[in-house]
Amino acid sequence: MIKSFIKLSTFLFLIIIFQGCGSDDWRDPLGISSSGSGRSLNPDGTPYVPKPGHLEISSQGLEQVPYKQGTSALQTSIILKNTGTEDLMVVSVSLDETWLSVSGIGDNQIIEPFDSVEVWVGFGDETLTDGTYLGAVSFQWNSLENPDSTEDFSVSLEVGNESAWDIIYDDIIDKKCSCHLTSSGAGELKMGNQDLAYSNLVNVIAYEIPELKLVEVYFPDLSYLVKKIKGVDIEGDRMPRDGPPFLSDNRIAQIIQWISVGAPE
Repeated sequence: MIKSFIKLSTFLFLIIIFQGCGSDDWRDPLGISSSGSGRSLNPDGTPYVPKPGHLEISSQGLEQVPYKQGTSALQTSIILKNTGTEDLMVVSVSLDETWLSVSGIGDNQIIEPFDSVEVWVGFGDETLTDGTYLGAVSFQWNSLENPDSTEDFSVSLEVGNESAWDIIYDDIIDKKCSCHLTSSGAGELKMGNQDLAYSNLVNVIAYEIPELKLVEVYFPDLSYLVKKIKGVDIEGDRMPRDGPPFLSDNRIAQIIQWISVGAPE
């Protein structure tokens, strides 16, 4: 008698579960419909409507990168990310100053949901004179519910009598790297003058780890020079060799920023 009751109860329970799962109103805790239509539902049972596309701009600051009239133009990388759930179209890119330039993106370029595009903003050339320059890059974009929206990226540039490389050589290399200033140059690296130092650092294979370059332009994390002054993932001693104290965080940041904008001379 008891066994029959248990069997009957189990059978009825399975019928209830089967009927519940087969109805259009059943939802699991994540709000996914099991009606077979593929609909997504909100926790309260209402239809889920995806949010439209949205453009987000991430960038690095350039306040610590001095610019010298007549030197090569700087470039900074900015990331355009679609943080929404719809395709986003960059309709146009506009500049408010002639000394600005943009590469890496074109009109009507599509950025898919949660995808991103790296864009390069260049500024500065030999026509700039001493002073502070301000400019903006505007990205006009749209999605299904955001037609012709605009995001701006502002840039500033201070033109003086020293470049970032001038300061790095005069205040860091010439004062802290005495072993490399001799005619022999420690570690196969000669930096007896500014021109020689630049040509022996930028895009040059590292003697200790040939898989890396001493300065990998735009990529400080891949530059062996940065690793040596940080003392991370290196062969031999951390530089400068007479440390501690080693270079300050601010000095290391100067070198990193210089490389990240293209290691301009």
